[in-house]
Amino acid sequence: MNEKDWLIIRTVWQYKNITRAAEQLFTSQPALSYRLKQIERKLSIQLFEESGRGLTFSAQGRYLAQHAETVLDELHLLKTTLQSLNGPQQGKLRIGVSSNFAAYRLPDLLAEFSQQHPGININLVSGLSEEMYLKLQRGDVHLALVKDDYGWKEGKRLIDEDNYYLISRQPIDLALLPHLPQIKINHGGHITRLIERWWNANYSLAPRVAMSVDKLEVCLAMVERGMGYAIVSSYQPLAESLFRTPIVVGNEPVKSRTWLLYRHASADAAVTLPFVELFSDHR
Repeated sequence: MNEKDWLIIRTVWQYKNITRAAEQLFTSQPALSYRLKQIERKLSIQLFEESGRGLTFSAQGRYLAQHAETVLDELHLLKTTLQSLNGPQQGKLRIGVSSNFAAYRLPDLLAEFSQQHPGININLVSGLSEEMYLKLQRGDVHLALVKDDYGWKEGKRLIDEDNYYLISRQPIDLALLPHLPQIKINHGGHITRLIERWWNANYSLAPRVAMSVDKLEVCLAMVERGMGYAIVSSYQPLAESLFRTPIVVGNEPVKSRTWLLYRHASADAAVTLPFVELFSDHR
């Protein structure tokens, strides 16, 4: 099946009349009928039912006609994308990024990207990973840099990994942890569940949360001043004076993983693909 075959199927389905379809395709009715017979032989199917009510598609024919719309749309998108990739890439790239990655890892990457692709303007929004993933689903952003892959079925790439640590100003007897003040930071749903799993495997009491903060730098400042312990990833270099213990679940360290999520097929591929390719050299 080539593009012309799919166009024939779609047009005949649209008009349900060989003569009118032939006119739209700028061909003769006998030539169109002959081509339809060739398609039937090639696929070993029957496109039409025998009836006295004019042209009636069979179940196989209806399925093929509906699939023709998808194939032709994908071919159009492919051609458009290839044309847009022929030459300097220009346009606006919308990126949704988890807050910590935006603060500690992304600036250097964006500086490199902007130097390589000066024609692409960046529109950046940051927040919780769950929020950024919803923006990707809605089409508000082209790409999402988030803390979980969320079972995303299209393009995804693991781009960054860090361990989670329990950190404190003074050495801690872990058996006493439920009785000590915790500086709690919002990790997002995925990491929160892993940390809760670790906690529940080791303690029967809930943690004693002394403070809840939303910024990693605030959390670290409180710990460095002896206000309590915290569980954080090593996004920002940890002070040498801090004591740290890896968080382990099932003999595996709990890791902060950042995923790049994107769509394989997109009319904006001319601006999204260069950004995806940027991470080929950063793992």
